[in-house]
Amino acid sequence: FAGYISQVLKNYTDHACDGEYVSLRCPHRTTISIQSSFYGRIVPSHQMCPSRYPHSYATLIKEDVACSVGTSLQKMLDECQDRRSCQFLVNSRLFGTDPCPGTGKYLIVWYKCRPNEYKSKVACEDDKLRLSCKKSMVIAIYSAVFGRTQGGSLECPYQTLGMPMI
Repeated sequence: FAGYISQVLKNYTDHACDGEYVSLRCPHRTTISIQSSFYGRIVPSHQMCPSRYPHSYATLIKEDVACSVGTSLQKMLDECQDRRSCQFLVNSRLFGTDPCPGTGKYLIVWYKCRPNEYKSKVACEDDKLRLSCKKSMVIAIYSAVFGRTQGGSLECPYQTLGMPMI
């Protein structure tokens, strides 16, 4: 049981170079929850995903190390979110328009394995949140957020602080 809990609470990271398969997997009774994703290149190829071209050819082209694709997170959500496992071939066509042709890119994915059954609680600022469970059970906090989620629903009203609401 302790091994299962540690697998569920663990943060996973996986990566694959262009032309390789990325494979995300979660234990039984959990599903993939994508936390973040990056596709492009921000480190030189000698540090990650070496160029497939001969060294002499690679020196003729300047490698772009400020290359990223903005659709990476949405593509990973589309491909893998809420599945127990997913696998696909990494290449620039998968992510839309190639922002840096001629530069080998890579995908890095950060994810967690969310239990199929879990409870969610919300407490607004200055409120108390009480968590409890049955005897001989253990509370395992999968994730917590303080503040407002970007683009998420507003679950707590804004504090007016004497100002009119707009």
